[in-house]
Amino acid sequence: MPEIKNVLVTAYIKPENQKKLKQALAPANVTFCVPYGPGAKEKIAQAAKGKDVCILNGDLDDSILASEELKWVHCCRAGVEKSTKPEVFERGIILTSSSGRSAPALAEHALMFMLSLTYDLPMLMRAQKEHKWAVSREYSEKTGMYRKTVGVIGLGKTGSEVARLVKSFDMKVLAWDRRRKEAQNVDQVYGAENGDNLNELLAQCDYVVLSLELNDQTFHIIDAAQLAAMKKTAFLVNMGRGGLVNEPAMIEALKNGGIAGAGLDTFETEPLPSESPLWNLPNVIITPHITPQLPDKEERMLDYVYQNIKAYRENGTFVNRVTLRNMLTPQK
Repeated sequence: MPEIKNVLVTAYIKPENQKKLKQALAPANVTFCVPYGPGAKEKIAQAAKGKDVCILNGDLDDSILASEELKWVHCCRAGVEKSTKPEVFERGIILTSSSGRSAPALAEHALMFMLSLTYDLPMLMRAQKEHKWAVSREYSEKTGMYRKTVGVIGLGKTGSEVARLVKSFDMKVLAWDRRRKEAQNVDQVYGAENGDNLNELLAQCDYVVLSLELNDQTFHIIDAAQLAAMKKTAFLVNMGRGGLVNEPAMIEALKNGGIAGAGLDTFETEPLPSESPLWNLPNVIITPHITPQLPDKEERMLDYVYQNIKAYRENGTFVNRVTLRNMLTPQK
C-alpha cells in the first residue's frame, strides 16, 4: 500500500474541515499554508520542500514541482489547464482536480445567461434606467425557451447539469462529447472521436453552451467556421474557458448579426481589457468569471480529495485524474 508521508495543503478551508482532512491523511505529517496575504508565495515555496503530496488552492507552479519527492498533486478547482506542465507527466506525478465541485451553480449561471438573452434583459434594464415603457412589436414577437434546442458542448458534470435544468423547459438537448454515448436528459450525443461534425450540431441549435475543459483539442473549438454554422438567431454561452472561442471571430459575428448574442463568463485575457469591444456590444452579457457559491462548495471540493486519498493508498482509480490528453500547450 503506497504511503502518504508529508503533505502540504494550501486550500483555504474551515478549521473543522482542516481537522477532518488531517484525520483522513493520518498518520502523515500535514502542513497548512494560507494561500493569500503578505509573503504567502514564499512561505508556500519553503513549505513545499520534501512534500510527496500537495493539495493546492490554485494551480501547480514551479515552487511545488521543486520537491523531488512529489508523487501526487490535487488542485482544488475545476480548470487545471495551467497545471498541465510537461514535467508533471515526464516525472509520473499524479495530477487530480475537484472538477464538478460547482457544477450545479455553473449550470444555473448558464441558465441565467440563456433566460436573460432570450428576454433581452440588457435592453429592459436600459429602458428601466431611462424610465421608458419598453413596448414594441419586435419585443412582443420574441419567443421563449420552451421547446427550443440547446447544444451542450462538453458533457461533463456542468454540461450534464445544464441538460437536466433545461429539460424543465421541454427543450431538445444535443450534446458534443469525446465519444457517442447514452446520457440522461440528452436527446442525441455527437462524438468527436466518432468523426461527427460539430457544425452539423451547431446548425440545429438556438443556444450553444460551452462547458468543456480547455486543452489542445478544444482550443478555439468555436472559430469563424463554427460561428458561421450557427443560426443568426442563436445565442452563445461560455461557462468553460475563454480559449474555447476565437474572440475576434466572435466579436465580428456579434457585430454583424452572425449570431444573436452571447453570455460570457470567461475570456481569452482576464480581467477583460477595458478596450475590448465586448464591453459595448448591446447583445452581450458579461460576468467576471465568478459564480455564486454552493452552500456546501467546500465539502464538495474536499469529497474529491477524500476519494483520491483512498485511491492513492489502494492503487485504485483516481477521480478527475488529469492526463496528457488534458494538456494545453501554451499559445504564442
